[in-house]
Amino acid sequence: MNDPLAQYRKKPIGTVAEPPPPKGPEEYVAFDAKDKVDRLSIRKADLQARTPAYGYLLDVAHDEPGTSFMLYYSFMMIVLVEGRNLRPVIMAIQMGTAEFIQEYDPVRWAKPKDEKAPFIESIQITMEQGGPPTPQSGKPENEKAKGRSLH
Repeated sequence: MNDPLAQYRKKPIGTVAEPPPPKGPEEYVAFDAKDKVDRLSIRKADLQARTPAYGYLLDVAHDEPGTSFMLYYSFMMIVLVEGRNLRPVIMAIQMGTAEFIQEYDPVRWAKPKDEKAPFIESIQITMEQGGPPTPQSGKPENEKAKGRSLH
């Protein structure tokens, strides 16, 4: 009988513990959700990350096809996320259950095979001076360059 917990049990003194089985290559996932989450880890492909608390999230603006969304934080941070099949990611953030979102990095992961799975192509983080833009003050710089708005 194979004991799945055997590697975690205490071994008698003098015996050598078996090394844990090798893990396969980690596959890319756009996000993960849990029941109780206080912070959202935002992971960029360049290995930079931010982890703002959900309590600072003011608004989630998104398009209907689920190809982009923006997160507006009370401390003047705006996060633009673009990709495909992002509706589950958006829903998890709206419910406060998303533990992390991460940008795809072709150096770290093979291209996902499932075309219906959420896929984050880019994450852009902008720190706004004076707060998030209003219709009178214009769009963030990263939106001006793209010529589109989600609000």
